[in-house]
Amino acid sequence: MASSIPNLIDLDAELAKLTMCRRTPQTTREDTKGSVAKLASYRDGLLLALKSAGTDHWERHLPGDEMVHVLDGTTILEIICDDGPPKSFTLGAGMIAVIPQGAWHRSHSDGNTHLGLTPFPGEHIERDVGDPREARQKPENGTAGRNPDIVDLNAELAKLKMFRGRTPRSTMDDRQGSAARLAVYRDGALTATKFAGKGHWEKHIADELIHVLGGEATLDISGENGPQSFALRAGTMTVIPQGAWHRFRSSAGVVLMTATPFPSETIEDDLDDPRTVESKAI
Repeated sequence: MASSIPNLIDLDAELAKLTMCRRTPQTTREDTKGSVAKLASYRDGLLLALKSAGTDHWERHLPGDEMVHVLDGTTILEIICDDGPPKSFTLGAGMIAVIPQGAWHRSHSDGNTHLGLTPFPGEHIERDVGDPREARQKPENGTAGRNPDIVDLNAELAKLKMFRGRTPRSTMDDRQGSAARLAVYRDGALTATKFAGKGHWEKHIADELIHVLGGEATLDISGENGPQSFALRAGTMTVIPQGAWHRFRSSAGVVLMTATPFPSETIEDDLDDPRTVESKAI
């Protein structure tokens, strides 16, 4: 059985430890010490928190999409989306970009704090060039071919209503207006939801990332020795291991953002231990 121990992260505490680093394409890992925190392992990469200014190097990630969530400040994402010149997208506080697998990109900023879900391995170019394709000694094998998905998280959350009285048997129709799919992310989606009550038990084919944006909740997660419970509050993040049964409960109400892989399995019975019944795929 996969590990059922979630990685719990006090994001506010971790961000308070970081110092601002002014980057250039030649900045080394030693230079960035103190400005980058490895918060958790996530799938084939890392969940990172960064404080940075300046111009970063060009990079791209080959095994999967990268997610960037700007927490404060502003950054300009420069990215190659097609065979034309690089395009620029401005990301303010509360905005998220999903950068397609294999797309060259870099950032420019006067100072910002952001989170990154970064897959490995990757490539980077430590030269300050306008187009990374000009710095490569071998031709490109095509481009990602699409723009990044840009999400204004604050605007999307403002559209949602709090769904009170949620139960494990609540349907998608019941939840309409309280949950939103924000963007495609790898083999799943970024989602946001507001609810009070009790969700169903579920498990996924890969790690799931949960970010508590508001309110409080209890995370129940089941392992070999049965369910354990963890209290989560606004500013907490957690990585739920692949294949671990889990659910969320909240009496007063909670606002969650997730990076959820598909397919999943669920149990719609209101029970304390998911190991006692059969699940169904969704």
